[in-house]
Amino acid sequence: MIEGVQRRATKLVKDVEHLHYNDRLEHLGLMCLHTRRIRNDLIDTYKIINGMYNAKTELFFDHDQSGNEAIQRNYLTEDLHLVAE
Repeated sequence: MIEGVQRRATKLVKDVEHLHYNDRLEHLGLMCLHTRRIRNDLIDTYKIINGMYNAKTELFFDHDQSGNEAIQRNYLTEDLHLVAE
């Protein structure tokens, strides 16, 4: 749904309305919603690992048998709010 809004909005920009959606995004310096979500997930993961969020890391990471931290594949509930320090 949100991607559709962006798709329609980019068609309103003069001189790129004739291009395909991905070409319009590239020309305008934008990313598709899926790519933005992945990018933001990577940024948030970096911030959690480096202590930039005041969050309980055990919600995100689990220690494996060698003592290294490994990312859990759990899905978080919406009631978890990360607070930037």
